[in-house]
Amino acid sequence: MGLSLLFAAVGAPGSFWDSPSNVAAVIWLGFGIAAIALAFGLAKVFHRFNGVAWLVLGAGALISLYGLWLMLA
Repeated sequence: MGLSLLFAAVGAPGSFWDSPSNVAAVIWLGFGIAAIALAFGLAKVFHRFNGVAWLVLGAGALISLYGLWLMLA
């Protein structure tokens, strides 16, 4: 019930969520955004963007792009 309310709050039509590939794309996009947020958190902890933060940021960007690609395909 809570998950369906979350999907309704997003405002996407019901037919969007009927496709398993669209649901997977949203999950991938969520992981990518979380990785990008983690990268900025690491940069704040280290007081600069070091190699680890750049690596996590790049991975998050690639994961987000993959999620968008799945959504558009």
